[in-house]
Amino acid sequence: MQTKPWQMEYLPYYVIAKNKLDEQGIFQWTNNYPTLAIVENDIDEGNLYCAILENQCVGIINISEEQEPEYDRIAWKNNNGKILVIHRLAVDPLFQGKGIAKKLMDFAEQFGIRNNYPSVRLDAFSENKRVLEFYETRGYKKRGEVYFAGRQSPFFCYEMDL
Repeated sequence: MQTKPWQMEYLPYYVIAKNKLDEQGIFQWTNNYPTLAIVENDIDEGNLYCAILENQCVGIINISEEQEPEYDRIAWKNNNGKILVIHRLAVDPLFQGKGIAKKLMDFAEQFGIRNNYPSVRLDAFSENKRVLEFYETRGYKKRGEVYFAGRQSPFFCYEMDL
């Protein structure tokens, strides 16, 4: 598997991932997030990457320094210097359970190490128990929770030293 910058042709993966989560009763993404404008901005900024397996995109991830305004209320451990933030990780449902999310996170964390980030932050929907366990098993520590517009349940904020 290789990872390369995001290309517009992979946009449907967010819709596919959202629909699969909805089927499971996990309503972490809405029809208003992520929007085409957000994805286009991620592409323009060079922050989206996709996992390629046999010439097919099987997963996507945003790696940037952009933090949601809601993060200001969190008691983060690392507050000095630049911070790496993960957003919008999604794996094609046909390839879930094959280690794609792990490889994308390995890539993001190695990116952080190579670029001298002291830590990585992310948020995860509190109703998505599988993803919470995934991050906690990787060593991420819960630092607090935030609420985003259009969702009734909180998102847990995680941080891991690199």
